[in-house]
Amino acid sequence: MIYALARRHALSLTSAYSLTTLMFLSGQLYPLMTAFAINGVLKGDWKPIIVLAVWHLLMTGLEVGARMFDTRVFTRVYADLAGGFVIRAHGKGMTPTIITSRAILSREYVDFLEKDIPGVLMGLVGLVTAMVILLSLDPIVGGICVLLLIPLGLVNFALARRSLVLNRGLNDRLEKEVTILTRGRVSTVRRHFDALSRWRVRLSDSEARAFGLMELSVIVLVAAALWRLSQGGAVAAGDVYAVFAYVWRFVVALDRVPETVQQLAKLKDLNRRFLS
Repeated sequence: MIYALARRHALSLTSAYSLTTLMFLSGQLYPLMTAFAINGVLKGDWKPIIVLAVWHLLMTGLEVGARMFDTRVFTRVYADLAGGFVIRAHGKGMTPTIITSRAILSREYVDFLEKDIPGVLMGLVGLVTAMVILLSLDPIVGGICVLLLIPLGLVNFALARRSLVLNRGLNDRLEKEVTILTRGRVSTVRRHFDALSRWRVRLSDSEARAFGLMELSVIVLVAAALWRLSQGGAVAAGDVYAVFAYVWRFVVALDRVPETVQQLAKLKDLNRRFLS
C-alpha cells in the first residue's frame, strides 16, 4: 500500500527527499568547515571564517526551504491516502467503527513518509559522512566505526522481530478503540487503556534495551579516539575537534536506528491490515 502511495506522489516525494538530503549533507559537513576555520585562524588566515559564514547561510536556506516544501507535499499525500481509503472501505461494506479506526491509523503511513524516511536519510548521510571523514582523518577510528556496524546490526535485527509481535498486539487493541469508547462502559474503557499502556510499555522497553546496547558504542569510540589522539595522530586543534565531532555524529546517527526499526515493524503490521 505504501509503495502505491509513493508511486502516485513520486515526483513531489523525490523532490522533498532530495532537498532534505542536501540539508542533512550541508549540516554533516559543517564540523569539517569549522575545523578548517579553526586551523585557519590559528595560522592567521581569516578566509576560512568567511567560508564558514557562507556555509551557515546555505544550511539555513536549505532548512527553511525544506520545511516549507515538506508541509505542502505531505498534507496532499495524507488527503489522498485517507480520502481514498474511506471511499474504498465503504465500497467493501466495512463497519463505520473499523473505517474510523483505520482512517486514524492511516496517519502512520504519512508519518512514516514525512518523518521516518527523512530520519533514515539523516542516519545514512550521518553514518556515511562520519565514516568517510573519520577514515580520512584517522583510519583506525574510522575502521572501528565500520566494525561496530556488525554487532549493532544484530541488535536491531532482534529488535525488529520483537517489535513486529508487539505492534500486532497494540494495533489489535487500537482497532477496537472506537467501539469501546462508543459503548462507554467504565470497566471496559479502563481495561482497554490499561492494555494499551502495557503494550506501549513493552514496546518502549524493547527499544530502550536496544538503545542501551548501542550506547556501548559510545564508550568504544570515545576511548578509541582519545587513545589515538594521545598518540599524536592529530596535532592541529581543528583536527582534534573534527575527530570528536564526527565520532559524535556517528553515534547520534546510530541512536535513531531503534526508533526507525520500531516504526517499520508497525507499518508492516498496518500494511497487513489495510490489504486484508
